[in-house]
Amino acid sequence: MYKKIKRYRGIYLMLVPVVLYFLIFSYYPLLLGVVNSLQKVKLLGGSTFVGLKNYQEVFNSAVYQRALRNTLVVGTGTFLLQFVWGLMIALLLNEVKNKLARSFIQTVTYIPYLLSWAVVGGIWITIFSPTGMINGILKLFADGPSQPVVFLSEPSYARAIMIFTGAWKGAGYFAALFLAAIVSLDESFYESAQIDGATRWQQIVRITLPQIVPTMKVVTVLSAMSLLRNFDQIFVMGNASINDRVQNLLVRIYNDGILEFNVGTATAAATMVLMITMVISFGVRKLLRYDEAYD
Repeated sequence: MYKKIKRYRGIYLMLVPVVLYFLIFSYYPLLLGVVNSLQKVKLLGGSTFVGLKNYQEVFNSAVYQRALRNTLVVGTGTFLLQFVWGLMIALLLNEVKNKLARSFIQTVTYIPYLLSWAVVGGIWITIFSPTGMINGILKLFADGPSQPVVFLSEPSYARAIMIFTGAWKGAGYFAALFLAAIVSLDESFYESAQIDGATRWQQIVRITLPQIVPTMKVVTVLSAMSLLRNFDQIFVMGNASINDRVQNLLVRIYNDGILEFNVGTATAAATMVLMITMVISFGVRKLLRYDEAYD
């Protein structure tokens, strides 16, 4: 054992900064959060140990139950639309033979993913505003004078708008992952299919899609791990009129912990988000048989 350590001491020394980084900036804050979740933190003075009381408060809270429901509905809807949208873009890009055109389209679809929600949210708030593009289009098709629709203040539109804008922003990223998998496929499969008389659609259905299933599984697992982590979009685009329909767990935790300084409840909710994320991730991995594919 000592000889192996001595032999690879250079590698171990290079790992020390990495280990220290995760210990200081990841695991220590995580441990501190768990400790705070068991306490009643006061604005002035020390903290009082309350055990699982904060967890019971979060679990029994109608506000947090609604926030969890909003998170799952918006998150799942965004993932499904983004997955289908990204897959369609990748398949269509693969059919574009002009390299310049393909690069241009891929860049245009990928740029929204690189922009922050402060920028993207501002764009869509302007588009959906009473004087924005959507109301302008509706006005063109209206028979007579009509009142503009305040889309971002209508609870009935709230979730659909969040799902659509979230998928629009991330579809280019999914498309890049799928396209990378598609272009790496063996061309001999397609040549054999052409000889057998298969149409291009049959080649996509019977060759392309089955061959990129592993990439689909990776994308699905990664999305499951981030299902409950959507903060920026709701924080930027949400408002008091639609909070009941879209406010999610992270925004609720922010309000409790930062604005109301209810640190104990907020950290308990954050810990529960971590546990729920782990359950969802392991459940998705089991459902997709993800680990079996990579044994």
